[in-house]
Amino acid sequence: MKTTRVIVAIVLTLGLLYIARTTSQGRPEYLEHTENGFHFEFTTVPKAFEDSLATIPITISGPIEEGLSVVLRHYRAEYGEAAPQATNQYDTRPLVLIDSVANLYRAQLRTASRGHRHYYWFEIRDNTGGLRAKFANEANQPFLLKHVGHVPAWVLVPHIVFMFATVFCIMLATVFAVRLVFGNREVRPMAKLLLWALVFVFLGGYPFGWAMNYYAFGTVWEGVPFGTDATDNKTQLLFVYLVFMVLASRGSLKHGLTQENLYPPRALGFLGIITLGLMLSIYLIPHSIQFSPDLTRTVCYTFIGVVALMLLIPWVSRKAKRVRRP
Repeated sequence: MKTTRVIVAIVLTLGLLYIARTTSQGRPEYLEHTENGFHFEFTTVPKAFEDSLATIPITISGPIEEGLSVVLRHYRAEYGEAAPQATNQYDTRPLVLIDSVANLYRAQLRTASRGHRHYYWFEIRDNTGGLRAKFANEANQPFLLKHVGHVPAWVLVPHIVFMFATVFCIMLATVFAVRLVFGNREVRPMAKLLLWALVFVFLGGYPFGWAMNYYAFGTVWEGVPFGTDATDNKTQLLFVYLVFMVLASRGSLKHGLTQENLYPPRALGFLGIITLGLMLSIYLIPHSIQFSPDLTRTVCYTFIGVVALMLLIPWVSRKAKRVRRP
């Protein structure tokens, strides 16, 4: 039975990490767009290594007669800088026809140091400057090209291993959480697994996560209150909740005494299942997606505040009961 639980947890862990990887917004995506008889086919170029020449190919078919210009509009930004709204802030670069049979065009952009980025889109204009067609993303916003650095293996491999171990421990802890919900009173197995998950997410998300950020983007940590990067904040919220779960089941961890926990076993079982739900929501939100800074701060601070109250209220109540005892 124990072997079966471990195998199921491993399979679910691999499945979740595969979904997280395939939904990442840092992966190239094939897109098509048709406007005024012009058809664009494009595989996005979401990142390129720093201090290099990034090649951006696109297929454009349609009535591109003499007098029309096929161009790339682009703007180089600093780390975290939003795309400018004013069109006149974007430079214009002609697209070069490299295969007339396949209607394949190409532009090249010189990348800067890691952390910089390019915003870009495609246009077809006539010789008077009139716009015939435009191809941007689905929200009519520019495509994003991030300038990234090389992450050394000694940083990347431990980061992946620790994050895999985090997911595995939470998956296996959920099995014991379900048993608590259905009447089992042995909290210690779930609590030990969540303690290990806390250790692994700390190692993978903080020291090695900081190193990942530094080598890839030239920054260290963009979780609140230092920044509003969604990936760093997702890790931070999971870490905060795991700290809460470990403290809430401290009695079982330290002495094996269920009565010393902040919540009864069945309640801890439900809270343990919430750990899985939180982790799923974190990993199923596409990696590299970004939300508005105000929304990110509101969600993060509200979540941390609620978790703090969930820890503080039963702890104060328990202390008050002990004081009232004769």
